[in-house]
Amino acid sequence: MIVDFINLKKEDILIAGGKGANLGEMTAANINVPRGFVLTADSYKDYLRNNNIEPIIKKSIEDAANDENKLIEAAASFRQLIKNGEFSEEVRKEIEYKYSILGENIRVAVRSSATAEDLPDASFAGQQETYLNVRGIDDLLVQIRNCYASLWGNRAVSYRLHQGYDQLAVSIAVVIQEMVESQKAGVLFTVNPVSKKEDEMQINASYGLGESVVSGRVTPDTYVVNKKGEILDISIGSKASQIIYGDKNTVEVEVEAAKKSERALNDDEIRGLIKAGLNIEDHYDMPMDIEWAIRDGQIYILQARAITTLKNNEIDEGKVKAYLKDMKLSKGTRENLGFLLEKMPFAYRPLDYDFMIAINDQKGKIFAEGGLVINANPQMDQDGIQTLPDGSKSINKNIFKILKLVKKLKDFDYCSDMCREFMAQYEADLNKIKDIDFDQMSLGEVSSFLKYSYQLTKKLAYDRFKYALFPTMIVFDKYSKIIKKVDPSYTAFDFYWGLDNKTALVNNEISLIGQRILEDTQLKEAVLSGASYNDLHTKFEGFRRMTDEFLKNSGYKSDYNCYCLEAKTFFEEPDRIVNIIRPMLNLDNKNELNTSKKDYNDLMEKLKSIYGNKYSKLEKDIENFRYFHIVREESQYLWESLFFYVRRCVRRINQLLLDSEDYRSGVANLFLKDLVKAMDRGYLSDEDKDNIRRRQENFPLATRVWEESKLQVFDAKGDILKGVSGSTGSVLGRVCIIRDTDEFYKMQKGDILVCHLTDPEWTPLFKLASGVVADTGGALSHAAIVAREFNIPAVLGVGLATSRFKDGDMIEVDGDKGTVRGM
Repeated sequence: MIVDFINLKKEDILIAGGKGANLGEMTAANINVPRGFVLTADSYKDYLRNNNIEPIIKKSIEDAANDENKLIEAAASFRQLIKNGEFSEEVRKEIEYKYSILGENIRVAVRSSATAEDLPDASFAGQQETYLNVRGIDDLLVQIRNCYASLWGNRAVSYRLHQGYDQLAVSIAVVIQEMVESQKAGVLFTVNPVSKKEDEMQINASYGLGESVVSGRVTPDTYVVNKKGEILDISIGSKASQIIYGDKNTVEVEVEAAKKSERALNDDEIRGLIKAGLNIEDHYDMPMDIEWAIRDGQIYILQARAITTLKNNEIDEGKVKAYLKDMKLSKGTRENLGFLLEKMPFAYRPLDYDFMIAINDQKGKIFAEGGLVINANPQMDQDGIQTLPDGSKSINKNIFKILKLVKKLKDFDYCSDMCREFMAQYEADLNKIKDIDFDQMSLGEVSSFLKYSYQLTKKLAYDRFKYALFPTMIVFDKYSKIIKKVDPSYTAFDFYWGLDNKTALVNNEISLIGQRILEDTQLKEAVLSGASYNDLHTKFEGFRRMTDEFLKNSGYKSDYNCYCLEAKTFFEEPDRIVNIIRPMLNLDNKNELNTSKKDYNDLMEKLKSIYGNKYSKLEKDIENFRYFHIVREESQYLWESLFFYVRRCVRRINQLLLDSEDYRSGVANLFLKDLVKAMDRGYLSDEDKDNIRRRQENFPLATRVWEESKLQVFDAKGDILKGVSGSTGSVLGRVCIIRDTDEFYKMQKGDILVCHLTDPEWTPLFKLASGVVADTGGALSHAAIVAREFNIPAVLGVGLATSRFKDGDMIEVDGDKGTVRGM
């Protein structure tokens, strides 16, 4: 019925309407939004039922049919019934409680947030009511009723009739938000709405509350700025009046004569607004229309929505189809891509692509040493458009060496010695990098580091694949047969029970932090209320101590480990720590935070009784098998650590060559060889600049082509989604779709986790989940390994689960058959 902003996302329009969903999205993204909560659409429906208004509305609308006069006459009676109704005791108490948390008799804005299944909130703009300067619970309840009644305003009813929308399909949520007694307020467009220039912003500003600007009552100042922070043009508006707080509601008063001719905003405030606008545009990945307010130098974001007045740069469907027309994938290639796409779910930019290829190429290099030539790399053309590998296979003269290579890789003692040697060397290499001050490096120095880091990535990936991953896969089926003598449902992955690999260590550290937070009521409430990492780190010594230790041990862990430039570590985005912990606090008790109870020692005792005299050799090989998995995890952490410094290096390169730190729209659009040539030359050539511009413009097309390419991989026809069995068993449960760590808070105990992919930081969700479904992944993926650890069914590589299902759907996950079926 009532949901705090922190528990809402932009997808929750059916729950909270467009306004409420957006405020929740920004709150979860740590954008400075005034506090508040939402009475959901269900609360409105409950209000109608409790006051016996629902059947009256339904019958009156049916009787009126499409007669506008009758509808408007009926709507007047609906409004009166709604205003005269009463909230249930339970809902009233909850509203009173939520309001009291904001502050004693605090001033709030009460805003309508209408919604319908087939109608975006923007289409209702101005048709429902907003009430400002509301104080006290009695006034608050009156204005909530008025918002409910405004859904049946004459203009709204007439609009829905003429647009052909079902009057009964519409609902309304109500936003209650702490008011900012702003000294200045206005609107910011992250793309200049007049010139349509994407590198410019426009800011409108005046005095007092923002209502005067939004409503058009005053002529505000207009500031045109570029995204580097430079002011390009200032137009001083008349700013004749301002809206301020009165004893009741708000009042409009005249602005002092001297202030009318002055700039409303100073340079610092403009820079602050530009920074806030860029953060919001980056979060939504689209041009945004932002309402803001300033009080005592602090910038508050009141609302943000997509700019709908810009020319729609539609992607040419013909170009998309042209990239896909010759794509033919064999069954084997599809199966391999199901796992590959877990590692690379998003389109790459050229420089990021080169670092990914530096990793992926090493598998092909090792296969070629045994005579097998396999094209497993995505392809990228000169326009920066990425497509799937063609999966072609052939043999070379080394085919006669394949048995010798396999024999070497089956020598676990030799491979484990090689692993220990190269891990020590790479750890030493990384330690030296940590002392580099990239901000002071010259172009020649960053060029040398970029070339060095690229070669280091290749060597690390080669050693990891050859001496840890390949030996594991060569004997995987053999070890699965061995362990099945203990339990037919086991596979070789079950030898990883109780292993102190990097994933397990991160998970255990997070679980320990969660346990300690559960023991601290004040800290627990702060986390659940949506406090940011920085707030918690500042206010709670225990939290600061625990997370500082965690970052020391695991701070380089990244969200996407096969992306050099697009990834973010815990160091760079520490709010991910809080996002991971928050759903864990929904568990019944701290004991549930413990990891799986599967006993590795008990497993080995059973094997000992089965294999007798052969056990001693087998035990040593299994220990090596387990060690290879540790190397697999730790070596990946090493390149994640390296990539952290590569990002700093590339940021410095972009600063030196383009006078900006925004490398994503800059040098990330060059292939490595071209960037190195530019650095050696000392400047970007006209061709380089043209490549950057063209590939940046093409990135939306590249994203679309990659998404469409992925759809070629999966079998998504019919009612049943087919994938790969990651973990056996079957379960019927409620869908919870999680797209990234910002949505972890949604997960409840017993839900079925449905996602694009998972990685180690998602592990705590498996403690809540009754099953797992992922669009990508295979038997070797993180989701499969962890699902088996927690003994829950998992089906992976189904392709379209996150778009086929929605939160709350009931589905059956059959891990034995590798299928997912909606109920």
